[in-house]
This record gives sequence, structure tokens and C-alpha cells, in this order.
Amino acid sequence: MKKFIVIIISIILIITGCSKSEQININNGERPLVYVSFYPMYFLADEIGGDNIELRNVTPNGVDSHHYEPSMSQLKDIEKAQVFIYNGSGFESWVNKLLGNMINEDITINASDSVDLIMQDGRPDSHIWLNPSNMIKIGEKIKEKFISLDRENKEEYEENFEELSNKLKELDDRFITELEERKHNSIIVSHAAFAYMAQRYEIEQIPVTGISHEQEPTPGTIADIIELVEDENHKYIFLETLASPKTVEVIAKEANLKTLTLNPIEGLTKKEQENNEDYISIMEKNLENLKKALVE
Repeated sequence: MKKFIVIIISIILIITGCSKSEQININNGERPLVYVSFYPMYFLADEIGGDNIELRNVTPNGVDSHHYEPSMSQLKDIEKAQVFIYNGSGFESWVNKLLGNMINEDITINASDSVDLIMQDGRPDSHIWLNPSNMIKIGEKIKEKFISLDRENKEEYEENFEELSNKLKELDDRFITELEERKHNSIIVSHAAFAYMAQRYEIEQIPVTGISHEQEPTPGTIADIIELVEDENHKYIFLETLASPKTVEVIAKEANLKTLTLNPIEGLTKKEQENNEDYISIMEKNLENLKKALVE
């Protein structure tokens, strides 16, 4: 697949003559074309940019964003963008092949540059968006980028960012306040995706697998978790959306655990889209499930 993407990029570069993204004429009413790599970045750009930008998401909702590879038509279209926002820290394997070739690095926002990264398994954990404070920091960079392109709508970008920032601060405060009187300090999760959430709210995550949800737990790991459940009186194990529940369900059955969802918010499911869910509402549901496991 990596070789295929390299070939596609080479073909497109020949077709386009290696052209860089053209600057648009904002004064003629043309909206900046903004591409984002996956849902959390889409949420921020949409909240801040509103109707003043033309926003497109590379990764379709309902698809595992870890391994999604853009199509040829997407690659050609990304080259036209005035802003390209991606998560970084190794989350999107395809991005590095585009930077400096199809995508002028001057138009990019690498969200991971705005936050303090947590190292796991000898590499940075890329799930930075699961701390609302990080989302505020990334959102500020997005706001500044939009203003630099479209000063005519500066006030609206600033107002939108302020409103978003307040909502994220309120969300963060709810997590802190409602988890303060907890009876437990650890949660069992399907894979180690929640380090930023755990660090922010002083929770220990006990992962079935490592930072990659494709890893398979060893029999020893499963045995250790079952023993831990018995020693620490855990009642729940957390499943994820957009990931196979098979291993977690096996452990739940063996250890007599109930399952809850802890959503890593890498993309929206069809049902979430139909219900008009977004980052804020899904994080609120995560909080309710954390309270069941830690407080009640």
C-alpha cells in the first residue's frame, strides 16, 4: 500500500507540474479551501471557520483513521488547499509522503506541535485530542491561520474560537469536578489510546494491548488482567467504537466484567452522525461512562 501511494503521488506530480497550492483571492469572495486529515481536526476547523471556509475531511466518517489512505482524486484535490490540518506524531502514515511535494509545508498545521506529547512504547502517543485543553491549543493555531488568510473575517474567527474555547473549558471542568469523588483510580481499556485523558484527570489506564489497537494480547497479558480484576475489584472493561470488540468480549466473559464504551473519537459512526453528535457530546458520554466505572 505504501508503494502504491508513492506511485500515485509521482503520477500526480507529473500531471500537475509539481505546482504548489495557489493563493486564492479572498477579496473576490472565494473561501479558503481547508483540508483536514480526520474528524477531531474537522470539528475544530468547522467550529472556528464556520461558513467562511470550504472544509473537507480526508478520512470518511465510520472508517478507521489509523490506516486510511487517500484516493487519487483526494490527493489531487488536497494540492489545491490553502490550509491543511493534520494530527501528526505519526498518526497519519500518508502525510509525510505529501509534505514538501504535493503540499507546501507553509500551509500546514501539525496539531502535535501545539501540545506536550506523551511517549508510549518508545514513540509519541498520537491521541492528543482526548484532552480538551489540547484541543484549545490546537484551535488557537487554526484560528491564527484562518485570520492570516482572511483578515476580513478576523472578528468572526476570534468570536468562534472564543465560544469554542469556553465550551471546551466547561467540558474540562466537568471532568475534573465529576470525577473528583471517585472510588477507583484505574480503568481497563482495549488499547492504550487514552493516555492524554488519563494524565489530565489523574486516571491510570490499564490497556489490553499497546498503543496500536491491531496488536493482539498475549495469553499472559489476559491472565494478568483477569488477576488484576480480582485483586482490585474492577467491574467494567471499556470497548471502543470503530474497533473490533472480540478480545475485550473474551476478557469480559472470563473475568465476569460488564462492558462500557470509551470513545476515542477518531471518527463518527453512522448513528452518531444521524444523532448530530460531535466531539463535545461524545466526550460527555465518555464522562458518564467513566463515572460508572470510577465513581458509582
